[in-house]
Amino acid sequence: ILMSLLLIATIFTWYSLFTPKPLPVNVSRDSRWFTTQPASTCQRAENMVFIKTHKTGSTSLHCIFCRYGYANKLSFVFSTRNTINGHIRKENLNQSIILPPIGGIVNSSSKYNILTGHVSYKRETINSFMEANPIYVTILREPAAQVESHMNFFRHRKQVMASMQAFLKNPRTPGDAESRNNQLREFGLSFESTLNETTVNETIMRLDQEFDLVLILEYFDESLILLKNLLCWGFENIQYLAQNQRTTRETITDTFRHN
Repeated sequence: ILMSLLLIATIFTWYSLFTPKPLPVNVSRDSRWFTTQPASTCQRAENMVFIKTHKTGSTSLHCIFCRYGYANKLSFVFSTRNTINGHIRKENLNQSIILPPIGGIVNSSSKYNILTGHVSYKRETINSFMEANPIYVTILREPAAQVESHMNFFRHRKQVMASMQAFLKNPRTPGDAESRNNQLREFGLSFESTLNETTVNETIMRLDQEFDLVLILEYFDESLILLKNLLCWGFENIQYLAQNQRTTRETITDTFRHN
């Protein structure tokens, strides 16, 4: 028994000596690069804007932000006209359509901590409602998979496929807007502007500078690690259950993806 106890004690001693300690990390917003910093310099973010995109895994991410905000008693930008989930769809963001912040009243000078939902991306307007210097994040998805998910989830496959065929014959033919770069249009680009390659490229470059992090659905878990570091969160803050997943998906052919 004595020898067994000595052996166990020796194993624990070796483990404590040679097992590397976890290194707390944080993301410096002064740089585009992810850097390690001492834990004392890491302060949990409380002001953030998540621009929710359609059929990109965004509802799973939305729930992560909601849980964090509820747990920390933070104020959300939620619509009074959408009692299901508070999203602000197809209308301009203004004080008359959103709930007052915690402890505030409608049309007061009180600000909000979190915007997480479908909303037209107009940075100056959004900033006017938010506490100072919010962190901006969004999520995107491989285009062919996103179009397949979008058209089948919303049951307009026929219109999208017809529009795509018309586009192949003549790129300037009017068609269903959901088949035309609909992820980029979530950030305020008009349908007509998606036909201008220069405008598209300039918009992408501008968004690259304006957003602190763009998550990618195909690397969702890896993206969450980057988000955790950016916001100075713990692992418990990024636990999730996948939301709005379909049980069956349409096979994406090489031809469909190429088109």
